[in-house]
Amino acid sequence: MRPWSYSRLSTYEDCPKQYWYSYVENMPGFRPKSVAASRGSEIHDKAEQYLIGKLPMYPPELQKVSGHAMALKMKKPQAELKLAVDCNWAPCDYKDENAYLRGIIDILYLEGEHLHIQDWKTGQVYASHPTQMENYVAIAAAHFPEATHYITRLVYVDQGIVTPPKTTAAERLKPIRLLLDGRIKNAEDDTIFPTTPGAGCKWCDYSKKYGGPCQY
Repeated sequence: MRPWSYSRLSTYEDCPKQYWYSYVENMPGFRPKSVAASRGSEIHDKAEQYLIGKLPMYPPELQKVSGHAMALKMKKPQAELKLAVDCNWAPCDYKDENAYLRGIIDILYLEGEHLHIQDWKTGQVYASHPTQMENYVAIAAAHFPEATHYITRLVYVDQGIVTPPKTTAAERLKPIRLLLDGRIKNAEDDTIFPTTPGAGCKWCDYSKKYGGPCQY
């Protein structure tokens, strides 16, 4: 089941059966490929190219957050940074066989003892997004031990929203990691992987409405 990630753990907690189909059986999805997902990947790629200097001007998709994007580029951030930790929360390579939790961080830069972590978001604002940022803090902190504070922001390119900075002190790392350990243990102890029907069924790649094996 390892390595875990925000998306894998979220999928499990939304519906263990969906997780089973996707990550244990590695079953291809039955739902047609989402235009929104393809668009999101394309925008992330263009944003990365802009931040690392391969595009001289910000892509038009970032127009609503152009001021923020230009300010970010001045910081010379790392973009689409792949990080991982082992089960002791020590840094390891993203592809390490002992990787426990992984994440791909859209925007990261260090200013003194402050580590800045930001994420591009396309589509709607969801309440789960701040939790994703906590996951990233827990991972990135292991790779930047000199940091004492972690400042996170979400950049919603379609709405033109940049959330206020949220500061997490190093003292908060232990409880954040303990919570993640508990959530992961709960998933790893599961031997049943039950179906959890809900609002997400209409988007599930394995729903019977798309010809999938799930009854919902």
